[in-house]
Amino acid sequence: MKKVEVVDTGRVSYMTSYNMQLEYHEELRENPELPGRIIITEPNPTITKGIRGEESEIFIPPSEREARGIEVVDVRRGGRVTFHGPGQLVIYPLLNLSHFKKSIKWYIESLENVVMDTLKEIGVEAHKRDGIVGIFSKNGKICAVGIEVKRWRTLHGIAINHEVDLDYFKGINPCGIGELGVSSIRNEGVTISRERIVEVFKEKFSRVFNVGLN
Repeated sequence: MKKVEVVDTGRVSYMTSYNMQLEYHEELRENPELPGRIIITEPNPTITKGIRGEESEIFIPPSEREARGIEVVDVRRGGRVTFHGPGQLVIYPLLNLSHFKKSIKWYIESLENVVMDTLKEIGVEAHKRDGIVGIFSKNGKICAVGIEVKRWRTLHGIAINHEVDLDYFKGINPCGIGELGVSSIRNEGVTISRERIVEVFKEKFSRVFNVGLN
Protein backbone atom coordinates (compact mmCIF):
# COMPACT_ATOMS: atom_id res chain seq x y z
CA MET A 1 0.00 0.00 0.00
CA LYS A 2 1.24 3.50 -0.87
CA LYS A 3 2.24 5.67 2.11
CA VAL A 4 1.35 9.35 2.31
CA GLU A 5 2.64 11.67 5.04
CA VAL A 6 0.18 14.00 6.77
CA VAL A 7 1.39 17.38 8.08
CA ASP A 8 -0.97 19.31 10.38
CA THR A 9 0.12 22.95 10.72
CA GLY A 10 -2.56 24.05 13.16
CA ARG A 11 -3.49 27.75 12.93
CA VAL A 12 -1.17 29.62 10.53
CA SER A 13 -1.34 32.32 7.88
CA TYR A 14 -2.72 31.30 4.50
CA MET A 15 0.62 32.03 2.82
CA THR A 16 2.48 29.77 5.24
CA SER A 17 0.51 26.74 4.12
CA TYR A 18 0.54 27.91 0.49
CA ASN A 19 4.33 28.07 0.48
CA MET A 20 4.39 24.58 1.99
CA GLN A 21 2.23 23.43 -0.91
CA LEU A 22 4.70 24.83 -3.41
CA GLU A 23 7.61 23.19 -1.59
CA TYR A 24 5.94 19.77 -1.51
CA HIS A 25 4.74 20.11 -5.10
CA GLU A 26 8.31 20.73 -6.23
CA GLU A 27 9.39 17.70 -4.21
CA LEU A 28 6.85 15.56 -6.08
CA ARG A 29 8.10 16.92 -9.40
CA GLU A 30 11.71 16.10 -8.55
CA ASN A 31 10.98 12.67 -7.09
CA PRO A 32 8.44 10.72 -9.19
CA GLU A 33 8.58 7.83 -6.71
CA LEU A 34 6.73 9.84 -4.04
CA PRO A 35 2.95 9.33 -4.13
CA GLY A 36 2.27 12.53 -2.19
CA ARG A 37 1.74 14.41 1.07
CA ILE A 38 -1.29 15.97 2.75
CA ILE A 39 -1.34 19.35 4.49
CA ILE A 40 -4.08 19.98 7.08
CA THR A 41 -4.32 23.58 8.18
CA GLU A 42 -6.51 26.28 9.73
CA PRO A 43 -5.78 29.66 8.09
CA ASN A 44 -6.07 33.15 9.45
CA PRO A 45 -8.96 35.07 7.78
CA THR A 46 -8.31 35.08 4.01
CA ILE A 47 -10.37 35.63 0.88
CA THR A 48 -8.94 33.74 -2.10
CA LYS A 49 -9.74 34.42 -5.73
CA GLY A 50 -9.46 31.44 -8.08
CA ILE A 51 -8.85 31.69 -11.82
CA ARG A 52 -12.48 32.74 -12.43
CA GLY A 53 -12.73 35.01 -9.40
CA GLU A 54 -13.60 38.71 -9.78
CA GLU A 55 -12.96 41.64 -7.45
CA SER A 56 -16.66 42.52 -7.82
CA GLU A 57 -17.50 39.33 -5.89
CA ILE A 58 -15.82 40.77 -2.78
CA PHE A 59 -18.20 43.15 -1.02
CA ILE A 60 -15.94 44.17 1.88
CA PRO A 61 -14.04 47.41 1.08
CA PRO A 62 -10.23 47.34 1.43
CA SER A 63 -10.28 49.58 4.51
CA GLU A 64 -12.63 47.21 6.32
CA ARG A 65 -10.59 44.17 5.26
CA GLU A 66 -7.51 45.77 6.79
CA ALA A 67 -9.35 46.65 10.00
CA ARG A 68 -10.67 43.09 10.32
CA GLY A 69 -7.36 41.47 9.41
CA ILE A 70 -8.68 39.81 6.25
CA GLU A 71 -6.14 39.13 3.50
CA VAL A 72 -7.04 38.77 -0.18
CA VAL A 73 -4.92 36.37 -2.22
CA ASP A 74 -5.04 35.45 -5.92
CA VAL A 75 -4.48 31.73 -6.48
CA ARG A 76 -4.33 29.42 -9.50
CA ARG A 77 -6.93 26.91 -8.30
CA GLY A 78 -10.15 26.36 -10.18
CA GLY A 79 -13.24 28.22 -9.06
CA ARG A 80 -14.07 31.75 -8.04
CA VAL A 81 -14.03 33.58 -4.69
CA THR A 82 -14.12 31.83 -1.33
CA PHE A 83 -13.20 32.41 2.30
CA HIS A 84 -10.72 30.52 4.44
CA GLY A 85 -10.33 31.12 8.13
CA PRO A 86 -10.54 30.01 11.76
CA GLY A 87 -12.99 27.20 12.34
CA GLN A 88 -12.37 25.62 8.95
CA LEU A 89 -10.61 22.36 8.23
CA VAL A 90 -8.59 23.15 5.11
CA ILE A 91 -6.93 20.13 3.51
CA TYR A 92 -4.45 20.15 0.67
CA PRO A 93 -3.65 16.72 -0.81
CA LEU A 94 -0.43 17.11 -2.80
CA LEU A 95 -0.58 13.94 -4.87
CA ASN A 96 1.16 12.56 -7.92
CA LEU A 97 -1.87 11.20 -9.78
CA SER A 98 0.43 8.89 -11.75
CA HIS A 99 0.33 6.73 -8.60
CA PHE A 100 -3.47 6.82 -8.53
CA LYS A 101 -5.44 7.63 -11.69
CA LYS A 102 -4.63 10.25 -14.32
CA SER A 103 -8.09 11.76 -14.31
CA ILE A 104 -9.02 15.15 -12.89
CA LYS A 105 -12.70 14.18 -12.90
CA TRP A 106 -11.92 11.04 -10.89
CA TYR A 107 -9.78 13.03 -8.46
CA ILE A 108 -12.43 15.67 -7.76
CA GLU A 109 -15.16 13.06 -7.36
CA SER A 110 -12.92 11.06 -5.02
CA LEU A 111 -12.31 14.11 -2.82
CA GLU A 112 -16.05 14.80 -2.72
CA ASN A 113 -16.72 11.19 -1.75
CA VAL A 114 -14.20 11.41 1.10
CA VAL A 115 -15.91 14.52 2.42
CA MET A 116 -19.40 13.03 2.15
CA ASP A 117 -18.27 9.85 3.89
CA THR A 118 -16.65 11.95 6.64
CA LEU A 119 -19.74 14.08 7.20
CA LYS A 120 -22.02 11.05 7.24
CA GLU A 121 -19.82 9.39 9.87
CA ILE A 122 -20.04 12.40 12.18
CA GLY A 123 -23.79 12.82 11.77
CA VAL A 124 -24.18 15.49 9.07
CA GLU A 125 -26.44 14.80 6.09
CA ALA A 126 -24.63 15.90 2.94
CA HIS A 127 -25.03 15.65 -0.82
CA LYS A 128 -23.71 16.80 -4.18
CA ARG A 129 -25.56 19.10 -6.56
CA ASP A 130 -25.62 18.55 -10.30
CA GLY A 131 -23.17 20.77 -12.13
CA ILE A 132 -21.63 22.26 -8.97
CA VAL A 133 -18.34 21.17 -7.45
CA GLY A 134 -18.44 20.90 -3.66
CA ILE A 135 -20.59 19.39 -0.95
CA PHE A 136 -23.88 20.70 0.44
CA SER A 137 -25.88 20.11 3.60
CA LYS A 138 -29.55 20.92 4.00
CA ASN A 139 -28.70 24.54 4.93
CA GLY A 140 -26.10 25.36 2.26
CA LYS A 141 -22.62 24.63 0.99
CA ILE A 142 -20.56 23.01 3.73
CA CYS A 143 -17.38 22.15 1.81
CA ALA A 144 -15.66 23.99 -1.04
CA VAL A 145 -13.46 22.11 -3.50
CA GLY A 146 -10.88 23.86 -5.70
CA ILE A 147 -7.82 22.23 -7.22
CA GLU A 148 -4.94 22.83 -9.59
CA VAL A 149 -3.07 20.11 -11.45
CA LYS A 150 0.39 20.49 -13.01
CA ARG A 151 1.98 17.48 -14.73
CA TRP A 152 -0.48 15.29 -12.82
CA ARG A 153 0.69 16.73 -9.49
CA THR A 154 -2.14 18.29 -7.49
CA LEU A 155 -2.35 21.55 -5.53
CA HIS A 156 -5.02 23.16 -3.32
CA GLY A 157 -7.93 20.99 -2.22
CA ILE A 158 -10.91 21.30 0.11
CA ALA A 159 -12.26 23.49 2.92
CA ILE A 160 -14.75 21.92 5.33
CA ASN A 161 -16.70 24.42 7.41
CA HIS A 162 -16.43 23.14 10.98
CA GLU A 163 -17.31 26.01 13.31
CA VAL A 164 -16.30 28.97 11.16
CA ASP A 165 -18.10 32.31 11.65
CA LEU A 166 -20.50 32.24 8.71
CA ASP A 167 -20.79 36.05 8.72
CA TYR A 168 -17.50 36.14 6.80
CA PHE A 169 -19.27 34.63 3.79
CA LYS A 170 -21.73 37.54 3.69
CA GLY A 171 -18.83 39.70 2.51
CA ILE A 172 -18.34 37.70 -0.70
CA ASN A 173 -20.26 35.83 -3.37
CA PRO A 174 -18.97 32.42 -2.27
CA CYS A 175 -17.96 30.27 -5.26
CA GLY A 176 -20.34 32.35 -7.37
CA ILE A 177 -23.37 30.65 -5.82
CA GLY A 178 -24.09 32.77 -2.76
CA GLU A 179 -27.83 32.38 -3.29
CA LEU A 180 -27.53 28.71 -2.26
CA GLY A 181 -26.27 29.61 1.20
CA VAL A 182 -23.30 28.48 3.30
CA SER A 183 -23.41 26.19 6.30
CA SER A 184 -21.08 24.51 8.78
CA ILE A 185 -20.96 21.38 10.88
CA ARG A 186 -21.91 23.42 13.95
CA ASN A 187 -24.71 25.12 12.00
CA GLU A 188 -26.09 21.67 11.22
CA GLY A 189 -26.41 21.01 14.96
CA VAL A 190 -23.36 18.77 15.38
CA THR A 191 -20.79 19.56 18.08
CA ILE A 192 -17.50 17.78 17.47
CA SER A 193 -13.80 18.44 17.99
CA ARG A 194 -11.40 19.29 15.18
CA GLU A 195 -9.31 16.28 16.21
CA ARG A 196 -12.22 13.90 15.69
CA ILE A 197 -13.02 15.31 12.25
CA VAL A 198 -9.38 14.90 11.22
CA GLU A 199 -9.38 11.33 12.52
CA VAL A 200 -12.49 10.42 10.51
CA PHE A 201 -11.29 12.26 7.41
CA LYS A 202 -7.99 10.39 7.42
CA GLU A 203 -9.81 7.08 7.76
CA LYS A 204 -12.11 7.84 4.81
CA PHE A 205 -9.30 9.28 2.66
CA SER A 206 -7.21 6.18 3.27
CA ARG A 207 -10.06 3.96 2.11
CA VAL A 208 -11.08 5.94 -0.98
CA PHE A 209 -7.51 6.51 -2.21
CA ASN A 210 -6.19 3.16 -0.98
CA VAL A 211 -3.22 4.67 0.89
CA GLY A 212 -1.69 4.45 4.32
CA LEU A 213 -1.48 7.78 6.13
CA ASN A 214 1.23 8.62 8.67
